Amino acid sequence: MSGILNMRMGQDEHESQQAFDALRAELTNRSEQRQQIEQLMEKFTGHLYEAFERVIAYATSEGIASFGKPQRVAHPAGGWRQVMRILIEDWSVVIVPLIGSAWPNPRDEARINSSKFKELCGRIALFLGDDPNTESFYDFLIFADGSWFAWGFGWPRIADDIDSTDFNRMAIELLTNFVRDIHATWRPRRVAAISGTGTLLNQSMDAKKRVYNLGLPGEE
Repeated sequence: MSGILNMRMGQDEHESQQAFDALRAELTNRSEQRQQIEQLMEKFTGHLYEAFERVIAYATSEGIASFGKPQRVAHPAGGWRQVMRILIEDWSVVIVPLIGSAWPNPRDEARINSSKFKELCGRIALFLGDDPNTESFYDFLIFADGSWFAWGFGWPRIADDIDSTDFNRMAIELLTNFVRDIHATWRPRRVAAISGTGTLLNQSMDAKKRVYNLGLPGEE
């Protein structure tokens, strides 16, 4: 009998160790994904900001006087994060790379491949103006495999790959759509109507508040 009990205890310990090994592997993989997403967020943001600066500088040199020089401001979280403010006529668009990572929200209208809803992603949010209580109207989602997806205010974009993205063309398309669709009296449709609570500018600029761990975009 004691031999059977010892065998059973050994089996339980083996099964417990297997369970802990599986847990360790999952958390290690999750940590590696977050690190990869952080690196890709830095890469994507850098390309995006440089493209806006190039396109606006060229537009200005061609006599288009409606743009101000894009402004870069350090994010309170520090590190590579910077906020960009794009000045158009008498209004502006503010771009903020958010802190942390999350899973996309399957209730959103974004046309993301269904498998992507199970993957962690980073997020870059765009806001109209610098009112702390304004809600984001456009989002980039960055995945650990280097793919990304953008959607919002009538300009959805099918998933793309960072390394094959023409950021200059994207910057021109976005600026054109901003100018065409956004006016001084325009307000973004509420994200709440789509997926829950909207993302506010003051939240995205809070270095201590990581509220983007569940249900991106829009559902903190």
